[in-house]
Amino acid sequence: MSINSLKDKLEKLMDMPHDLIEVFLEKCELVVHQRNEHPFSKDKVYDKLGYILNGAARIYVVNDDGEELSYLLQVNGDIIGDYASYITNENAQFKVEILLPSEVLYFRREQVDELIKKDPYWNHFAKKLSDHAFLSAKQRLEELFFHSPEKRYMNLLQRSPEVIQKIPQKYISSYLGITPQSLSRIRKRINYLK
Repeated sequence: MSINSLKDKLEKLMDMPHDLIEVFLEKCELVVHQRNEHPFSKDKVYDKLGYILNGAARIYVVNDDGEELSYLLQVNGDIIGDYASYITNENAQFKVEILLPSEVLYFRREQVDELIKKDPYWNHFAKKLSDHAFLSAKQRLEELFFHSPEKRYMNLLQRSPEVIQKIPQKYISSYLGITPQSLSRIRKRINYLK
């Protein structure tokens, strides 16, 4: 991705003023990940967050039975990491796996703190990050408690159809809280109705 297209994408996706994008990029690291990479691991402090420019990742936990449970599927424009670990400086509870070749822009907490000391705008940026994390968690809980698996799947499809089609079915079904067989039935039903 060229530097100009990166700046344009940040301006659109993060609603960041163009003149401050340069300042932010100086503090960031752009990493190109391959499929199946694990940029974060459980039981370590996540002192950075990543902003997915292109690609997809899952945030998951391994339960006591050794099953992997996908908590979030993050795609273009989403943040990856363990936000609780990022703000508390405690060990992470989740793992992150890259699901598709992905471009991720990483920023560290200490660098954002440096920016906050220099310019009040970055307090606004940090608040937007925390608001985003809160709203993502709230949306996830609402979907699990109040929506059917089919509705959850439709919401996921609506969010990023081109990416979801490339993610392995086992991760999507885990995220939806259903079996891969149930996901297949939902997909067939949706395709039949089209």
